[in-house]
Amino acid sequence: MRFVFDANILMAILISDRAYHRVILQTVDIISPDFVLTEIDKYSPLIISKTKLSWQEHMLFAQSVFAAITIIPRYLIEAESIAEATELIGETDPKDISYLALAIQTNTILVTRDKPIVEAARKLGFRRILLFDEFLQQFAF
Repeated sequence: MRFVFDANILMAILISDRAYHRVILQTVDIISPDFVLTEIDKYSPLIISKTKLSWQEHMLFAQSVFAAITIIPRYLIEAESIAEATELIGETDPKDISYLALAIQTNTILVTRDKPIVEAARKLGFRRILLFDEFLQQFAF
């Protein structure tokens, strides 16, 4: 099954390296817009400072994480999907529009830890969005 993961989810995976994260990476088809790389790069000092892995272990683990993710360039996300995502969450968190637009365009579920965008999207009737804990419960990881 395919899911869109936002940067918060990927950063949590990069920091913690829990066993169930490895299972997710091996069993789920994960896609993200290219903006995810900008966000992860911005917070890379935090990721590095919080990981319990050595630099070498972290580097190898991070490479395996990114090998498991398909990055979609923004220019491939259609204007209609961006417009719909903007209507749903633009006022709540404009940074996350590309994640939701990708989920809309690919008819997949966005997985996030960002409760305000989940609430905003659901309030307007959008259901293909899950908090990470809901994702874990629903798919028994």
